[in-house]
Amino acid sequence: MNKNFKKASELLHLKNNIVVTDELKEKLKHLENVNISEIHVSSKPSIPKESYERPSIETLQKYVTTAKPKNTKKNTRLWFSRFEEFVNDTQPEVDLLTLDDKKVIAMLLCEFIVVIKTREKKDYKPNSLYNGICGINRFYQELFKDKEPFNIHEDFEFRAVRDTLHTRMIELEEINNGKYNGADALTDEEMIKIFDHPDLSNKTPSGLLRRVFLWVGCCTARRGGSYYNIMAEHFKERDDGGFDTITIHDKTHQGGHYHRTNSNQPLTHIIPPDESEECGACYDIRKHLNLRPKDAEKYFFFMLIKILKVIIFFKKSYLKCN
Repeated sequence: MNKNFKKASELLHLKNNIVVTDELKEKLKHLENVNISEIHVSSKPSIPKESYERPSIETLQKYVTTAKPKNTKKNTRLWFSRFEEFVNDTQPEVDLLTLDDKKVIAMLLCEFIVVIKTREKKDYKPNSLYNGICGINRFYQELFKDKEPFNIHEDFEFRAVRDTLHTRMIELEEINNGKYNGADALTDEEMIKIFDHPDLSNKTPSGLLRRVFLWVGCCTARRGGSYYNIMAEHFKERDDGGFDTITIHDKTHQGGHYHRTNSNQPLTHIIPPDESEECGACYDIRKHLNLRPKDAEKYFFFMLIKILKVIIFFKKSYLKCN
């Protein structure tokens, strides 16, 4: 077998003349250098040389610091201070700011996750606890940036932390089940009054827009960017007459640390089919989609309501001034 391999190797060398291949490589290198030279030459302006002023470190710092939302920075400081407070009380000989052993940090985090409560001695909601650990993680990532990578959600040293967080979140979900201080939900009578209001009539463009805006909110419980950034193409009609709607970004996180989707497939909400063929959420959504102009903007919700309010405001202002 060795002889056969040696023979094949010799044949390969004989077939590919080293001098020829080296010459081809040199030509390729020359071509690559020519391209770089051409780019450099073409980038030189024919106008007089322009002078540039370098930004100060204070200016650069302003751009870097404002990239992070104030609430995020506040949350990071708050949760690390709670963690530091816990460690100072239970392990006063440990200094978190100089501690660089991930395994020790992991053990302290496990203890912290199990016992931490609000200042009023109440259990945190699962999502609040998760966000708190994310805040501590952000603080350590900044602290370790010149040492080594740090990520509670990925590093193998923090497997026990992830397991503890997962179990504690599920435990908190069971404790808080049925005890949420949610919004004061609308009654059936209030919903009927709202949908029967003339401003929500599906016989006018503005009324239909308001109507589907309310339907989508009621059926999918969206909020923020996940609500107003929804696209028309995110509504897929089902065989049963209902709709599948793509969830852009689901902020709720109350099923444990590991119950976060890692799939490339987007999450969807189901809007069930209407009981009647002439009224209901799906009827109005379908009508809204069918009446959209072909060159309409990609967003599902038009800006008509906002525009009308601005026009009315300017008209009232103009009448007052004149």
